[in-house]
Amino acid sequence: MKKIFTLLFATAMMASAFAQYGQKDRGGGNRENDVYASNDNYGYDKHDRDFRGAYIFTARERDMQIAQINREYDRKIYAVRNRPYMGWLQKKRMINTLEEQRGSEIQQVIYKFRSPKNKFGDHKRNKKDRW
Repeated sequence: MKKIFTLLFATAMMASAFAQYGQKDRGGGNRENDVYASNDNYGYDKHDRDFRGAYIFTARERDMQIAQINREYDRKIYAVRNRPYMGWLQKKRMINTLEEQRGSEIQQVIYKFRSPKNKFGDHKRNKKDRW
């Protein structure tokens, strides 16, 4: 009797352990359709006709991207300066090219921040001076 009870108990435990199998495959664990998990666009719906292509690009994100660009190009310029078998004229040309590329990338980031599609601080008004 004790063995039958133990076997029945073990079978019930195994059945309950596998009872939830496959929930994520059927959409139960999919969080894409949850409103609270995917509503991070500050009220700008992706189907909103007034704000097509709008995005949120904060000043902090702008500064972080510019700092990343500066770090990357500083590293590249440092590597060019420390090449022992390159002439000074080639180094100068390469450094000037890298500086122009850096300026171009920084201008792209600034343009993205100042773009009318950037709705940072807008809150459905046309002011960009608000946090």
